[in-house]
Amino acid sequence: MLPITAWAWGYDGHKIVAVIAADNLTPAAQSHVAKILGVSVDKSAIAKAMETASTVPDTKFREEDSRTAPWHYINICLQDQRRDVAARCPRGNCVTGKIEEYSRRLKQEHYDRWGASGDLAFLIHFVGDIHQPLHAANDADRGGNCVIVDSHAKEKDLHAVWDTTVVRRLERSVDSGRPETTAHNLGQIYTAERETDSWIPADDIAWESKQIARAEIYDPLQIPIEPCMPATDACSNLPGRVVELNTSYLNHAETIAGHQLAKAGFRLASLLNGIWVQPVNSNDVTRPAISAPAQVLSSKAEVGQIVGNRRSKIYAWPGCGSYDRMSPQNRVVFPSRDAAEQAGYRAALNCP
Repeated sequence: MLPITAWAWGYDGHKIVAVIAADNLTPAAQSHVAKILGVSVDKSAIAKAMETASTVPDTKFREEDSRTAPWHYINICLQDQRRDVAARCPRGNCVTGKIEEYSRRLKQEHYDRWGASGDLAFLIHFVGDIHQPLHAANDADRGGNCVIVDSHAKEKDLHAVWDTTVVRRLERSVDSGRPETTAHNLGQIYTAERETDSWIPADDIAWESKQIARAEIYDPLQIPIEPCMPATDACSNLPGRVVELNTSYLNHAETIAGHQLAKAGFRLASLLNGIWVQPVNSNDVTRPAISAPAQVLSSKAEVGQIVGNRRSKIYAWPGCGSYDRMSPQNRVVFPSRDAAEQAGYRAALNCP
């Protein structure tokens, strides 16, 4: 049994989606995103903050809580029909369910333990995930993770090739290879589709991605359709034949990936614009998202205080978390847990 970890689009793909979305936010949505992520209401500052937030669920959050791993994908079998999609997300514990959940949390300002900034980071990330075709398709192979390939690159399975190899090739063909400039160029290339790429239900996007996976990823490689096994969580069989990915296939994959990344960015902007129709009230001091009454401490906080780490955005109190081990330069004190969470911080995992 070989456990496999899936990383949709890799870091660069998620950054591209975030920047495209930032470029297309309304002023109202910009004000809320800026408040939650703690930056000025400036397009470049917001884009950079969203870009940074886009990769956090694949790193810090997943490392801190492995239970978030299934949230990044939905296993729709290649032979499934559209009516089967909902059943592939039991208890809402998949990417479609989490997109709906975090959209609702942000709109209602009812955040979970990750806080406002964490919930927004999840939503940015998951919209990218669901547009990676192999995060919505399964051929008893964990979305291509079990398909060994020869792509003349270091990535050796089909999923990793679509996550990383294809995106890097796209970056080099579109510009000098930077996510930010790739995002701006893709936004221009597909600008005519911006108005039509508005947000649609997550289940519809998942179905769309699954259809792309079958038609553009599996069929061209003549990979047979296996019996439906949506719950498979490891590669249990010995590797079969190595699938060769030639230049023609990879060039076409670049086109598909570029289109999907642009679509994800446009749709993410549409989703966020719909969540926040009205701008942040500049006189609203009751729900500060970042700058709750807080101050940097030069020494240990007094007993009973809530102390946050300005780098990790995690808070703790005496007797739990890293309360007694936090570096003085990173310590920020809050008057209450509510104030810390409204500022975008979340409680340490071992704080009850």
